[in-house]
Amino acid sequence: MGLQAQETATVKGIVNTHEGKAAIVSVVVEENQRYYANSNDKGEYEIKVPAGNEITLVFSSLNTLAFRKKISPQPNELMQLNIEVQTKVKEIKAVEIIDKSKRQEASTTDIDVKQQLLPSVNESIEAYLVAQALGVQKNNELSSAYSVRGGNFDENLVYVNDFEVYRPFLIRSGQQEGLSFANPSMVQNIRFTSGGFQARYGDKMSSVMDVTYKRPKKLAGSLSASLLGFSGHLEGVFDKKQRFTFTVGVRHRQSQYILKSLETTGQYSPVFIDVQGFFTFQWNEKWSTEIITQFSKNSYNFVPVSRETTFGFITDVKRLNIYFEGQEADRYQTFMNGISLNFQPNPNLRLKLLGSAYINNEKESFDILGEYYLSQVETDFSKENFGENLYSLGVGGMHDWARNELKSQIYVAAHRGSWFKGKHHLQWGVDYKREIINDRLNEWDRLDSAGYSMPPFPGTTDGQTLQLNYLLKGSTSLKSNRFSGFIQDTWRFGDSVQYSFNYGVRYSYWDLNKEWLTISPRVQFSVKPKSKADIIINVSGGLYYQPPFYREMRNLQGVVNTSLRAQKSAHAVAGINYAFSAWKRPFSFVTEVYYKYLWDLVPYDYNNVLIRYQGQNLSKGYATGIDLRLNGELAEGDESWISLSFMKTAEKIAGSQYTAYYDSTGKEIPNTKNYQDQIVDSATIAQGYIPRPTDQLVNFALFFQDHIPKFKFIKVHLNLLIGTGLPFSPPGNPRFRNKLRIPPYRRLDIGFSGQLWDNAWAKRKNTFGSWLKSVWISLEVWNVLGINNTVSYIWVRDVSNNQYAVPNYLSNRRINAKLVINF
Repeated sequence: MGLQAQETATVKGIVNTHEGKAAIVSVVVEENQRYYANSNDKGEYEIKVPAGNEITLVFSSLNTLAFRKKISPQPNELMQLNIEVQTKVKEIKAVEIIDKSKRQEASTTDIDVKQQLLPSVNESIEAYLVAQALGVQKNNELSSAYSVRGGNFDENLVYVNDFEVYRPFLIRSGQQEGLSFANPSMVQNIRFTSGGFQARYGDKMSSVMDVTYKRPKKLAGSLSASLLGFSGHLEGVFDKKQRFTFTVGVRHRQSQYILKSLETTGQYSPVFIDVQGFFTFQWNEKWSTEIITQFSKNSYNFVPVSRETTFGFITDVKRLNIYFEGQEADRYQTFMNGISLNFQPNPNLRLKLLGSAYINNEKESFDILGEYYLSQVETDFSKENFGENLYSLGVGGMHDWARNELKSQIYVAAHRGSWFKGKHHLQWGVDYKREIINDRLNEWDRLDSAGYSMPPFPGTTDGQTLQLNYLLKGSTSLKSNRFSGFIQDTWRFGDSVQYSFNYGVRYSYWDLNKEWLTISPRVQFSVKPKSKADIIINVSGGLYYQPPFYREMRNLQGVVNTSLRAQKSAHAVAGINYAFSAWKRPFSFVTEVYYKYLWDLVPYDYNNVLIRYQGQNLSKGYATGIDLRLNGELAEGDESWISLSFMKTAEKIAGSQYTAYYDSTGKEIPNTKNYQDQIVDSATIAQGYIPRPTDQLVNFALFFQDHIPKFKFIKVHLNLLIGTGLPFSPPGNPRFRNKLRIPPYRRLDIGFSGQLWDNAWAKRKNTFGSWLKSVWISLEVWNVLGINNTVSYIWVRDVSNNQYAVPNYLSNRRINAKLVINF
């Protein structure tokens, strides 16, 4: 910067907009503009200033109003100064202009989680994604798992303050799932990218969620309680100079209330606890430290009693009754610690060292015996016994047993660096991971009818051997090392026409499969044309490789393939981001088209939220679609989101084939007991492209907010999700792999809230009431329409070995009350 040799001080802090979002601004000393700096994409800045006299700092950008702050720094002082700037408004129409630097990243959305009254069973940050982000699919309200643009749950990256975090591995249903890692009360900002993301993000194929926790400026907190549990957080500073900050949060969830709406009755005892802390220490003008710590303990105990499921069509309805013995007891415990050391020798150069340890212990135990009765139901309205069982189709039993245990340890050492130079922002990083996995699997299930054990599909038993429907057994211990790194540059240039160009490469190596992935180029380009309309055109793409983790390596028999290669994809994304005004209020419309070519895929199947991989690189495929999103203040002061996606994904599995059987006339007939004597010929037929398990043609999401015009403290919140059916397969029949469809997912949740207190109502600022920011109470109705959404199927047979797919339904209608206090 060419500063004269004089006494100086250092000023640093965070710049946010009045909406609480990070702002990218320039900072300059008004009296001597040789002293200047820029804030980064998290709003962080640091600037050296002349000391000993009063000066004026000016914070400004193209999208914010200039903010001036007078200070009197002393020589060698380190001053912490956090600033809030106002977003620019257009003259005449008074409409906010959205920060273009964020809009210039393709498929990227800033997720607003400050809405504490979202009517949702799952109170995690993932509940906000479906309406606000692009191309997100979520078909299970009990789970925080989500898929993006045809990918599965394991293809999504999640970072919290540059630390990668993970999901439990043994979870097989939403009922067992606890709380996702990120605590919404501690969040400052979330950036979600649905594809075509930058090289600085790691090696997954679908999406990135980048979470930044708060660095508070003063003491504050919140408390929330509902029929599903409670949460609370406290944030503040340890000293007047704001050099030491803290944010801590506690969440406790007991979901018996919602689980009692499921079709299986019994004693549900789930308890989920999560405790987190985020601490920052500014030692001097150049050195700072961040510490994040988390502990979660999830227990799920279940003693089933009975189940009744009615399914079928209007004229052909069946009913399954099951009576259970046994129980399930699962334990999931996670501990994560992360520390980063930050060094900033000058305002334009930032260096960061990170270290973290993630320790996960999971135990899954169940021994449940069920006796089932399958019946035909009377469907004639004119009959007195309408809706009652007519006759029995089959009587049998099912036995599910498991003793599974997984211990995983992941240790990370990493470096991040960034350098601002003119119109360029250079970033780089290297990572080392040490992974230790110890897994012990032993599970099976058995079906029988009339006292005889049934084979998994016709023609596989000799009548002598007792056969299990499913068996998974094995023990594995793995120790491995991963190395990865990246370098990228963001170049912003142009005057009347504004351009942004991000380009970079990644590399990775894993010593277990010895696979070098040396080149993974990625680019993003955006342009804002010279036009009255506020339009930004985005294009992005690149190669995205996903080295296998332990779960992908384990096949359906429990055998681990240590030679499994990385799954690979090539992304191409193009879109338009249009900011406009309507009714003198701000709106944004985003649309993107994308195509992903996929190869070296590992085929898999879903069962609820459990993913079973085949453990080999057997397929190639594609995913293509279009996403559209409109958001803005449909009701003044309350933002709403509407999202619509169309998507197709399919794969071709090497060696996938089936045998067709024909009678004497050349007609194809089934290979069952009743047709055995008619089979005269057969042929082996190779499968072509078939739908992937996440193939969902249409996905629609709406989050709408409104209020009573003269009583803005009374609001309504509506959350609507509609998605066409996902594929599923009958067991042991490769011909019909993913040829059947689950019924569409349709869910409407609605909440009515009233503000009981606002600190603006306090008549005196020194009263207790002025200390409270707000108090809200909300009444929510989940699944207003009472629709039975299907998440998976169980398969039962009658004595003739005919198979029936019986749906497993998700939660039914429930009413919830919530209290939210902010102080």
